[in-house]
Amino acid sequence: MLRVLDKPAASWELALRPGQDARLLGDGEFYGFGVDTATACFLDASARDTLPKLFEQQQMEGSPWGPDSHSCTVSDPVSGANLIAYPSGRGDGSYPVWIGRDADGAVTCLVADMLVLHDADTLPPTERSATCLSPFAPRVEDRRDAPFTSPGSTIEFIDAQIADIVEFKQELRSRRRN
Repeated sequence: MLRVLDKPAASWELALRPGQDARLLGDGEFYGFGVDTATACFLDASARDTLPKLFEQQQMEGSPWGPDSHSCTVSDPVSGANLIAYPSGRGDGSYPVWIGRDADGAVTCLVADMLVLHDADTLPPTERSATCLSPFAPRVEDRRDAPFTSPGSTIEFIDAQIADIVEFKQELRSRRRN
């Protein structure tokens, strides 16, 4: 999860790239980012040209993953920007990204769903989950191939999501003024 605001998410929506329409998806289908090395990542977009190269270089020189580590951080020595890589839940494939929004529509977080709880048994709701999570929790049935499978494509995907969020906020502000 990439936390943007320190607020709970009141609603969830599937992250979409330009031209994608969630209404065209069938039950259990989603748009997602592709993984072909069993590794996913979040990275600072300001260093999107250098961080993937640094990560690959570290991979070639030896594993940047520490023992018992579930993630790997690579930092750009010039900008201080970082890339945080982690194993994808089910290996290669496609994984959805969910946008969490607060009650005012502001983005609170991005969640890359690694589908590790895909086959988990549903627990009975508790008072807390019934009021906080169950109406908004995303549900994904199956995986689907993605149109991109490289760190660069993933960066483009995240950039597109940020652009869509900015556009959405501008549209909301415009509607509130009218």
